[in-house]
Amino acid sequence: MELIAAIDLLGGRARRLEQGDYDRPLPQVADPIELAAWFVAAGVRRLHVIDLDGARAGRPVNDTILGEIGRLASGAGVRMEAGGGLRDAASVERLLELGVDEVLLGSAAVRDPLFLAACAACWPGRAGAALDVRDGQPQLDGWSAASDADPLELAARLLDAGASRLVVTDVARDGTARGPNLELMAELRARFPAAVLIAAGGVASTVDLAAVAGLGLDGAVVGRALLDGTLDVGEAVAACTEGAVA
Repeated sequence: MELIAAIDLLGGRARRLEQGDYDRPLPQVADPIELAAWFVAAGVRRLHVIDLDGARAGRPVNDTILGEIGRLASGAGVRMEAGGGLRDAASVERLLELGVDEVLLGSAAVRDPLFLAACAACWPGRAGAALDVRDGQPQLDGWSAASDADPLELAARLLDAGASRLVVTDVARDGTARGPNLELMAELRARFPAAVLIAAGGVASTVDLAAVAGLGLDGAVVGRALLDGTLDVGEAVAACTEGAVA
């Protein structure tokens, strides 16, 4: 299973939010470039970078930082996925040109799966989807609005549109270190056995990683636990690559 280290960009810094609330940033703050370099040096092979400013603004904001992380990752042979505020093809193309390997489309894809389909056709294998869920409701626009769609039906539409991977975040657990939403992840894996599914939100220990791996998911995004040292990045990498969570 793949360990995916999260870097959330807010105000030019790496920050984490508790339960996706912009008014509840966690106290840990880091330089995003230094954080990315630290993850890479520790053996992380995929970075998950979200432009929180962009998600709220509806357009990418932290392009310069994304480009710097992209160059660092590419030079080390590390893959990078990124999202936040991608509402049109020009924004998607811009991020891919900056060195992002795979974009994650959220609100725009939820509202218009045809946009995701067009991106998937134009950039095969490089257009994934982010499905953010709080209390059973998909979240939009930087988690400031909700959709009435059923999460599983919405996941089906995103995958049918050609999403290369589906990153599913339980926003109510994000930044809380309370453990992932295993029930939701199990339902998704049972419904979509061939899809590339990634769990996010609440993953905070090697026990959590083992639980996600046990469901047959392809990866887990870890953010707060790595940033505050609750989960040692080296131990997490080893757990995912040396069979401890096979």
